[in-house]
Order: sequence, then C-alpha cells, then structure tokens
Amino acid sequence: MAKKESSIINSLMDLPEFEPEKTVLRLNRLGIELELQELPYDKLVKLSREADADIHLILACVTNHPEMKRSEWYHDKKGCATPADALKKILRKGEVKKICAAIDMLHGYGPGSVTVVSEEELSDRATAAAVKELEKN
Repeated sequence: MAKKESSIINSLMDLPEFEPEKTVLRLNRLGIELELQELPYDKLVKLSREADADIHLILACVTNHPEMKRSEWYHDKKGCATPADALKKILRKGEVKKICAAIDMLHGYGPGSVTVVSEEELSDRATAAAVKELEKN
C-alpha cells in the first residue's frame, strides 16, 4: 500500500505548475475590455468570505487595468477611499453580475459561486448561455 501511495504522490508532484486561464469581457457602456484571470482556489475561497466579495473578486481577477488596484487613482479620480468603493460607484449592478458570472465560468463553476444568485437569474443565464452557444454553431 505504501508503494501505491508513493506513486500517487510522485504523480501529483509531476503536475505542471498552475497556469491560470484568461478571458476577455467587454463592458460596452464604459467602452473597456477587462482581461480576467483565474485565481488559485485558496485565494478564491478567501475572497468569497469578504464583505463585498463580488467587488473584491473583480479587483483580484482583472489583469489589464493595474490602476484598478491603486487606491491613489480612485482617491484622485473618484474621491473614494478604496478601489472597492470606487468600483461600487462606477459599475452598475448588472455589470457586476455579468463580470462575476464570467469569472465563475472561468473558474469552472456555475453562476453564483461567489455571490448569491436567485433562481430567476440562474434561469436567465442558462438561457443566454444556450443562445450564445447556438449562435457559435
């Protein structure tokens, strides 16, 4: 039995280093594209416990706008104390949900892994995903 456990451990040690997946999401109203990057599981779990978890998740996953993480930029441009406060002002509720849904899919989860999603929203998202898939084909 010890030999089998040893071979399992060795095979796990040979796994390639974590290479995060990425996706791009366009926010038409703001005229920007957000490049979103997958997070390690432990960081994702930690963020899900934070107040305003969806906003903190967005800040952690966006890679192509480094100014989003700098509190000086928000203080000067938006008069907010933190990037999270400014994002709450900048983004509409539907945009936050859209970004979080894209992040959930990037991580391989269904919608609502970080924020609570109602049954109606889940149904709407499933319908939209099915339509999008049909349009691809």
